[in-house]
Amino acid sequence: MEFSELQDRTNEAAEELESVFMEIQQKHMFSKQEVLFTLARVVDSFIRMEEDFCFDESERIDAEAVFNDYYTACRDITEEDEGDSTLNDNGN
Repeated sequence: MEFSELQDRTNEAAEELESVFMEIQQKHMFSKQEVLFTLARVVDSFIRMEEDFCFDESERIDAEAVFNDYYTACRDITEEDEGDSTLNDNGN
């Protein structure tokens, strides 16, 4: 599945999760580092649960690869957008 399709399919859920984590940050007065630590813990728990119940090795997810794909795609899009805005600012 292409990045843009994944982003479209997951956008609403991601926004809901972001909202919930903002509420948690405010409720517990977490720093940004504490919020990221909490997110990492939840993701790790999800991955471990998936590994524990996935008996077919070929169907296991490679969490690091998924994260790296997302991170790289986001950076590529950001760089493209910054390049476009630079061109537009110069009138080209």
